[in-house]
Amino acid sequence: MLRQKVRVEDLWALNANDEINREEIVRVLARAAGDNGFIARLTERGEEALRGYSLTMREKAALLSGDIRWLEAHLGKLNARLRTWPECRLQQEAW
Repeated sequence: MLRQKVRVEDLWALNANDEINREEIVRVLARAAGDNGFIARLTERGEEALRGYSLTMREKAALLSGDIRWLEAHLGKLNARLRTWPECRLQQEAW
């Protein structure tokens, strides 16, 4: 069996034409910007914290990992308020 190494970027590109739930992603980012308890839930129980939102697995992964590059590639430049959660997540260094 031939095994091929797959990069994460390649996985994202597989469904690059899929519709992005921009409004839902922005709702999550806006809530995190004003709710420290929500940030704690995203950190500790991310999948559970996002349960009430209509997001794809790819969108959840980008949010939960703080992938600013992916978020901005699909939403445009985020203002300082909407960058609150991704920057917080990246500072946590909890990989």
